[in-house]
Amino acid sequence: MRILFIYSTTKTVNIRKPLRGQEDIYFGISYISSMLKQHSHQTALVVLDRRYGTKNHKTVDDKIGCFKPDIICYTSVFSEFEFVSSIAKDIRDKYPSIFTIIGGVHVSLNPKEEYLNLYGAICIGEGEYPVLELAERIQNGESYYDIQNLWFKKDGQVIKNPPRPFTEHLSELPFPDREMWQEWILEPNSKITVLLGRGCPFNCTYCCNHKIRSITSGKYVRLREIQDIINEMDEVTKRLPAVNEFFLEIETCGVDPDWIIAICDALYKFNEQTTTPKSFATNLRVFPGIKDEPIFQSLKKANFTAVSIGLESGNEDVRRNILNRNYSNDDIRRVVATARKYGIRVGIYNIIGIPGETYSQFLDTLAMNQELQPDWHATSIFFPYEGTALYEKALEMGVIPKNINFNNERQRAILDLPGFSKRQIQKSFDSFHYDVYKKAKRRSIVKLTIYFMQKFLGHNFMANVKVMVIRMVAGLKK
Repeated sequence: MRILFIYSTTKTVNIRKPLRGQEDIYFGISYISSMLKQHSHQTALVVLDRRYGTKNHKTVDDKIGCFKPDIICYTSVFSEFEFVSSIAKDIRDKYPSIFTIIGGVHVSLNPKEEYLNLYGAICIGEGEYPVLELAERIQNGESYYDIQNLWFKKDGQVIKNPPRPFTEHLSELPFPDREMWQEWILEPNSKITVLLGRGCPFNCTYCCNHKIRSITSGKYVRLREIQDIINEMDEVTKRLPAVNEFFLEIETCGVDPDWIIAICDALYKFNEQTTTPKSFATNLRVFPGIKDEPIFQSLKKANFTAVSIGLESGNEDVRRNILNRNYSNDDIRRVVATARKYGIRVGIYNIIGIPGETYSQFLDTLAMNQELQPDWHATSIFFPYEGTALYEKALEMGVIPKNINFNNERQRAILDLPGFSKRQIQKSFDSFHYDVYKKAKRRSIVKLTIYFMQKFLGHNFMANVKVMVIRMVAGLKK
């Protein structure tokens, strides 16, 4: 069988090479594709961006014309769902014989019968085995209406099959398919992301983990076998020998100190066998009692050069009572200090405009960043993703607009909060870079000048300029 995946994103480089680097690969459909390939099916991919308008339809038509898929698989987050469905409608009208299925975070969080008016099936939860089973049954001419995790409509009746348990042993899955992404990537010799596990033990209200966990039974938080991770890295290194940077993606780093110390030992041994040592970065979740000293000792030994830490809000009441993140500012301070003691750079995640947050509480976030002076920060404006607890809170507060603008998602203020106006949120976001780093002991005049311009021209304007420069450079390299 031939299975085509359709994936959409924003702020792409250009229509032919929309993704800047290997870090832009989306793991969900990559694992499904590798599972299909392992069972002798063929897969292909299309990457779209709504900014290209009707050109997206030509991109899809060209791929369908040359690949001739039997099944088309769509994936979507909340902010892309409307666009993806518009593409799906066009495909249904042009190619009615192709079976279609949609999955992903949004559909899993918010499954609705009405989706089956457009798609042949919807997939809820992990899709490797359901999609494989669907492909095999269609290929063999067998009925597929009883496949677990999938919803169908037959003779006007909706069939809702229960989901199978979460895949407990992740090492039984083949490595994610990176090959199908390569034709869409501008810079192939770029930092590579390797997934270390699935699931998160925490229940942050802005995240979907609390609801995804409830989809089915089985163990939700799962860590891969260490040797399986090393084997994948070895395979990737052989395919892309020029790449020496890896981001090890996991939401639970630090929760199991024995596991992280063990994987660091394995990475150290892995580097001993390579001509050019690889450097690593990861996310680190802070919590009371975290064993930061032995963790950072191990990270340093394994050649980790950076960690990203979620502060999210510098106000402890907001973190505890709104975000459900229970750690103190002193916990953050201690972990950041330990990281720097071992020469490991620190990035900080922040959210601005949280439902229930006031402007004065946001100033605590700014103050913490000014104090910590992170090597970089990933700061975003809160966006109400349907299916999350904070979406429900924003709905109860009556602050979600009737028509949500999905453009510049998480960079454009859309909520007007009682204690933090929409205008204040946007202004605080646009000036955040400058306001943080103007307090640095060692100031970069060039960077401060750019941040000062951003304060008045706006983050979105400067971000779009950056994308334009990348596109220009890409054009010159042709």
